[in-house]
Amino acid sequence: MEQEIVKVFNEQHEQIGTATRAEVHEKGLWHETFHCWLVNENYIYFQIRSAQKKDYPGLLDITAAGHLLAIETVEAGIREVREELGLTIDIDEIVKMGMTSCSIVSEKMIDNEFCHVYLYPFEDNWDSFKLQYEEVSGVVRAKLDEAEDFFLGKTVTLNIEGYEYFPDGQRARVVRPVSTAQFVPYRELYVADVIDFVKNSMYSR
Repeated sequence: MEQEIVKVFNEQHEQIGTATRAEVHEKGLWHETFHCWLVNENYIYFQIRSAQKKDYPGLLDITAAGHLLAIETVEAGIREVREELGLTIDIDEIVKMGMTSCSIVSEKMIDNEFCHVYLYPFEDNWDSFKLQYEEVSGVVRAKLDEAEDFFLGKTVTLNIEGYEYFPDGQRARVVRPVSTAQFVPYRELYVADVIDFVKNSMYSR
């Protein structure tokens, strides 16, 4: 996976070449990712990253996301939803929010991404998930209004509910409050912007 080839861009999102995933993270090169959030009028969904993941194991993250390979179109990124969550959806079923940039600097890597953000209207069917266990260990959700306040910094904890899934087909209920320490460190206000789009563009009230 670290040797997969991705497109490399300058800060103006102009392609300047290609590199491996390992190289872009090591050198902080700009590259493209695909984000798909499962949402509905009431909830936003997060994946629990597998404990086996090299980066941010066990933390809460975008419902489904991944790197776009050099040979792929942006729309081809929808494969991440099938690979990680087991949901087979079509490109015309998802809503394009747009592109944003995101930089995460940690001890292990410099992750500079142009993120193509999409949303999928999801109808709360917990039985529909068939997770890729080396990538994702569970799926949880939070109420939109509560999540918006949390990601705007108005509250310090967020109530989540959902399930951790196991390879034998069993699942365990998850209900707990979480803090920002339990989330992958996104660009400030990124998730709040997603929720604002859901409330005002997809489900304007």
